Amino acid sequence: MKIHAPAKINLSLRVLGKRQDGYHEVQTIMIPVTLFDEIFLEQKSKGVFLKAPGCNCSVEENLAYKAARLFLDKSGKKEGVSVTLVKHIPIGAGLGGGSSDAGSVLLAMNTMFDEPFKKSELMSMARKIGADCPFFLFPRPMLMGSRGDEVLHDVNVEGRAFLLVLPAFGISTAYVYSLFRAPLTQGVDLLKIDGGGNKKIAPERLLVNDLESVAFQLHPELTRIKQELLDVGALGALMSGSGSTVFGVFRDKEHMCTAMDKMPTQEGYSYIPTTGMMEGDQWK
Repeated sequence: MKIHAPAKINLSLRVLGKRQDGYHEVQTIMIPVTLFDEIFLEQKSKGVFLKAPGCNCSVEENLAYKAARLFLDKSGKKEGVSVTLVKHIPIGAGLGGGSSDAGSVLLAMNTMFDEPFKKSELMSMARKIGADCPFFLFPRPMLMGSRGDEVLHDVNVEGRAFLLVLPAFGISTAYVYSLFRAPLTQGVDLLKIDGGGNKKIAPERLLVNDLESVAFQLHPELTRIKQELLDVGALGALMSGSGSTVFGVFRDKEHMCTAMDKMPTQEGYSYIPTTGMMEGDQWK
């Protein structure tokens, strides 16, 4: 079985404060984009086997491995699975690659083993693996709460093209959060954003990320990337998650391609054109 695990970007990320469990309470609007890891799964007689070149972590620490192992443990299945992971989503870039791999493995294995679990049970497993992981069980524009692992509601957004700019460094999520200090006054409450109805919201109207101030102090070049995207005509620009990716929002592919021709490039940086995961005018 071959599956594609999509990257995500955060159109909005509000950090509301630190929780008693050590994590932070957040509200975030995430959407899946057309940048994918490829995952190949094959049923085996027993055990979990992982091939993941370039992941820079041990097998046991890989989130795709953890998902497969947890699925088999919870299901009581005696069979096993082989997972081969071909990475295209950069690591440490705020694009949710590892969480997407894990969520996609849970969905694929549930199909492979004749759906022993309801979606709510897969959600419970996903939350044990990572904060972003539950989102990838519902890869469409979504407002997430709690640690970023609680589905609140769909968000009906207009289709756009996104240019992802990845500098030649990653950023530790834990480190950025450790430096974050909540402001005395809170900004917009994302819960007030209407997620239903036929009226679509322009993504560029949603752009806010409370972690930008920390990440931009650590790496001032991120400020430059954001300004360069705006200078070439982006409708808006934002850092995704805790970084290091900064993305620009464009009306469509043509608008984005025109901007890419004008965009100054830096050695070692990656410039990845994407769109939201769309089918016609509807999100998949």
